[in-house]
Amino acid sequence: MNRTTDHIQRFLHPFLFTALAIFIFFSAFQKQRWDTDIFWALKSGEWIVENLQVPREDPFSYTFRGREWIDFTWGFQVIAHIFFIYLGGWTGLFMLQLIVTSLTFYFIYLNLRLLAPKRTELLLAILFLVFITSFPRLFIRPHLFSYLFISLYLLLLNLHEREGKARYLYLLLPLQVLWVNIHSSFILGIFITGAYYLGKLIDDVREKGLKGEVFLGGGGRLLFIALLLPLVSLINPYGIRLVVFPFIHQSPDNADALRHIGEWIRLPLKDLLFYLYPFPINLFAFRILLLGAVLCIALNIRYLKTRDIFILASAIYMASMHMRWIAQFAYLVAPLIACNLSSYLDRKGTGLHGFVPLNLLLSIVIFLDLFVWTDLSIYGLGLKGSAYPEGTVRFMKREGIKGNIFNEYIFGGYLIHTYPDVPVFIDGRTPTVYSPYFFWTTRLAREERYWDKIVDEYDIEIALIKHKSKLCSNLWKDSRWVAVSFDDVSVLYLRDGERYRDIISKWGLRFTNPCSDAKRYELPEEKEALDGMMTELERIILQDGDYARPHRLMGLVRSRLGDGEGALRDFKKAVEIKNDPLIHYDLALTLVGLERYDEAVETLKRVIKEDKDFKDAYLSLGLVYHKKGDHRKAVKILKRYVELADDGSKPEAYKYLGRSCFELSMYKCAVTYLKRATFTLSEPGELAEMHYFTGNALLELKRYREAEHHYRRAVALKPEYVGVLERLAGYLRDRTDRRDVILRILRDKN
Repeated sequence: MNRTTDHIQRFLHPFLFTALAIFIFFSAFQKQRWDTDIFWALKSGEWIVENLQVPREDPFSYTFRGREWIDFTWGFQVIAHIFFIYLGGWTGLFMLQLIVTSLTFYFIYLNLRLLAPKRTELLLAILFLVFITSFPRLFIRPHLFSYLFISLYLLLLNLHEREGKARYLYLLLPLQVLWVNIHSSFILGIFITGAYYLGKLIDDVREKGLKGEVFLGGGGRLLFIALLLPLVSLINPYGIRLVVFPFIHQSPDNADALRHIGEWIRLPLKDLLFYLYPFPINLFAFRILLLGAVLCIALNIRYLKTRDIFILASAIYMASMHMRWIAQFAYLVAPLIACNLSSYLDRKGTGLHGFVPLNLLLSIVIFLDLFVWTDLSIYGLGLKGSAYPEGTVRFMKREGIKGNIFNEYIFGGYLIHTYPDVPVFIDGRTPTVYSPYFFWTTRLAREERYWDKIVDEYDIEIALIKHKSKLCSNLWKDSRWVAVSFDDVSVLYLRDGERYRDIISKWGLRFTNPCSDAKRYELPEEKEALDGMMTELERIILQDGDYARPHRLMGLVRSRLGDGEGALRDFKKAVEIKNDPLIHYDLALTLVGLERYDEAVETLKRVIKEDKDFKDAYLSLGLVYHKKGDHRKAVKILKRYVELADDGSKPEAYKYLGRSCFELSMYKCAVTYLKRATFTLSEPGELAEMHYFTGNALLELKRYREAEHHYRRAVALKPEYVGVLERLAGYLRDRTDRRDVILRILRDKN
């Protein structure tokens, strides 16, 4: 290594380690925005602390109340509850995640430093790749502890292998007791230790042959610990039932339920291994680690430890089974790569200077993923707005609404934590509490014929559902159910009857459909219905104006009633609450209607930046550019719209794209799109105009016969175009060939 390189690395290494620390910090410093399991976990932790025992039966639902529940993550729940209560709510959970994740990467660092000393570049590359692979799973859930324990077990086993000190092995016993009471991945602790013993046994047999000391010699203590780990795993409140739980959870009986839960879906092996597109980057990093592990084993095959084959094969199998295990793959194979690649390079006497640009590239990719490609509003503490049914649940608490509820699967945890007075229908503990059959029936609720069966069987009186769901639309049309509240994600329905008569009378929605989430909200045509919507929305906003959808709907109503300035105020209030491209688009259309084109352009550009496939935003922006006379930009944007919309493109896109092409003297382009406009438009005046401009473009291309055809069509549709052609003939006085085309048409008309 020359002096210049040494100086660069002395600066670069601390910089990259600091960058990794910052990335770990921001992986924890994120608002809770999509996972609801933490809510029931906090409530369960509270229950355990208050009762000083673990739950044996389900205490949170009315559908399965009293059924056996093996709360296999009870230890995590207690830890999370303590951090939440005593360290400032979500601040405490942020601190918990930061501590666990930081310790995990510190243990990986120590292990890699042990296995690949003086190879900092290799160490950094592996750490970055592990972070990228696992980043989507770095949120406050008990699986964080599985990464911690995997990394710590591998470190302790490697320390024992290098130093031969028994204390490293004995530490595994109390760690196993902790692990089994925190997460069901404790099985991996038994597997890893067993793989180390069995691998050592096979390696010793290969080297020394079948001798007695091979079985109990150097590996005797390791065998003893490997046999003790399953026994100490029984030190938990549920005994053997918790130990066998991971196998029951993954049994074929639960397969149907698991495949409908996002984190348990199985990515096809072909896509997982051979789809080389670099996004999503966590899967791309997984493939790099997989390729690196296989390559390192191949390069070091003569000196390979058999345990590495066991660990790699098992890690690949797990990653291929469920998406959630892709992250675990990274923590299992990181030491394997470091050990084998370092061994190979040491024998070759080769350095790793090529890893410097790789590490810089990886750090840049992580930076872009965290701070450029991601909406920065996710960072902070607490709940991200418009992620949970906060408004509807607050309404339930305020009005004292109780009864048998049907709630969406993803709303159950939030309900358990926020409004425990209403036992839930279902929550994220599927299938550990709720049977696969029950979960299957709940998924059929969107169908009217099955919904009635579910209502009858469980005597359902309340429905808390997603506003985008088919069930929401079904209930809106069902006179037996009345919507009484909605927020940005959910709608609350009550079954019409004596029990909720007063609430329905006061809050029932008769004119405002709370379900539609179409880009074109279908407003009623009658003024009476629009006035009714105004009254209902004003009432909702006055009571609880913290949600964007009521403000958006109010803006749409005002816009329909011709109150552009009022609509503008409503849309601006909506976007203050929720940064939603759809609301920005509504705002932009209102600005266009008020002829505030410059503001409309900036708003539409923001919409497109946030949603690059928002077709109508491209169309509207292109039309605004055309109105402003910026035809070059209009052509670029409208062509993008046509590319996205394809055969579903709207006629006005062809019309204004053709017109802008004509203004730029791009006559072939003009003919292409103006012809499409003549085919897709139907209003006679517009159609005549398009035939006229098509004729003009064809005239410039000297395609006189076609031009004459379109001129005649224009005159036939709108006779006033005779005068237009007369003026055009005068303009073409010095262009005889073009003028003759016009004169032939005029002679025929005269």
